[in-house]
Amino acid sequence: MHRGPLVSILLNSGLTGWVWADSLPITVEHWSKDHRQQQQGFSVNKRLTPVGRRSKVTLLSRRNVLSGGAFALVAAPSHAAAPGPTSGQYLSTSGKNTAAPARASAISHEILEVGPGKKYRTLTEAGCFMNSIPRWNNGYTDPATIERMGFRIIISPGPPGYYTNDSGSHSRRWPSLVGWPPYEGMLLGPVIIEGEAGKPAPVLDTDGSGDGVLYYQTGLFATGSCDATFRHLIFRGFRRHDDIGNYAAVRLGQTFAKIPMNSHVLFEDCEFSGCDTGIMGGAVGQSLTLRRCYFHDNGNDTGRVHNIYFSDGDTLTVEDTLSTRCKIGHLLKTRAAKTIIRNTRLIGNGGTESACLDVPDGGILDIDGLVCEKSPGTDAHWVIHYSGENQDAAGVPFHIPSGITIRDLTMVAPQTMLRRPGFNSFIGFANQSGLGAASSGKGSYMVTPKTDGVKVYGLSERSAGLPCTVLQTKPLLDLRSPVHNT
Repeated sequence: MHRGPLVSILLNSGLTGWVWADSLPITVEHWSKDHRQQQQGFSVNKRLTPVGRRSKVTLLSRRNVLSGGAFALVAAPSHAAAPGPTSGQYLSTSGKNTAAPARASAISHEILEVGPGKKYRTLTEAGCFMNSIPRWNNGYTDPATIERMGFRIIISPGPPGYYTNDSGSHSRRWPSLVGWPPYEGMLLGPVIIEGEAGKPAPVLDTDGSGDGVLYYQTGLFATGSCDATFRHLIFRGFRRHDDIGNYAAVRLGQTFAKIPMNSHVLFEDCEFSGCDTGIMGGAVGQSLTLRRCYFHDNGNDTGRVHNIYFSDGDTLTVEDTLSTRCKIGHLLKTRAAKTIIRNTRLIGNGGTESACLDVPDGGILDIDGLVCEKSPGTDAHWVIHYSGENQDAAGVPFHIPSGITIRDLTMVAPQTMLRRPGFNSFIGFANQSGLGAASSGKGSYMVTPKTDGVKVYGLSERSAGLPCTVLQTKPLLDLRSPVHNT
């Protein structure tokens, strides 16, 4: 019987694996120390070109597989189901997996353990290793290599203050420069950054402000052209001391190493507080998913920063998330071409937020399960704002197509606006898509919402802006963190 050529694969451990290439794809999976974590989305798959008819793999020792120091080679039929959502997929609350943009070549993630007693004691040391000459080399490594060279950073919790100001080579935490090439939070290639499973989430923070901590960067991490996953982490205090800054815990949308933007960024079970903006940025070709995240007490007096701001991009998906108490800014602002919101709470909770939800450039807005509450201290009279902000000059057009689908939306408005005495007219859903090009941008048009299950309190049928049921009693608001702690 004819066989295709024998294919050799070099494993992490230095061993060589041999397979007969055949009509079945050969899947290369990177196993973690606990292979059950495959089911949590930590495996990375690579397929070889099938050239023959039979399949055979050499057996690896159990020690190699479970140590995380090897790749396991398995034959998998092309129709076989994936073991679970990976960092390249995100699962909507409707139960459907939506694949993020796929790259032509597979990615392998090198595991770096960080924390007390670990090989890398600090985030900065791990970052310097990623950016070292044999690895990303500050972007001088070939782009095709960088976009396949991933890292999985597992962060163990430390005593209080252990990761304070641990932001990069030039942070004022260090008496002198750390590492060469220096590391400044830029994630040039694909990464998974997560707290150690089964332990409290590590606190990544500043000692009160990011001045001199975020030395050449404007966020603890900056994601670019490659996929990034952040899981089981607490971000705190990434703000400027003068309360007029534009720092963020994580920056999005920055193109690195001459790699075209084609990425998906996922945050799961993360908390953000005390920052100018929790998450900020975005670019065409990038999508963002927030799942079971908690944003609170971010923002500053400028009104130009927010709890969450996806400033451009393809798709924003927000699931099972709570955003509350933002200073002046919006609880959630998105300029994405498509915004999907599932089972989420945008609650003022006595703060000074602007809008609960701002979608200023139109696009597809798909809501299924959202509770919004305005605070008496708000500085904006609408709960949800759609379109009405002409950004043609900035290169962010009115999105075509645009559409609004709303199911199960509750909007709660206060009786008065403390910041504007005498101005007591609130609007629930302010749809400005039909105001014309001068207001909403070139090509804009009136978008008629499709709605079902809209309820309001503190608003009338007219001021709600949508067909609705007016509640006579204020609904109880759930302010519990959605973060899963393990």
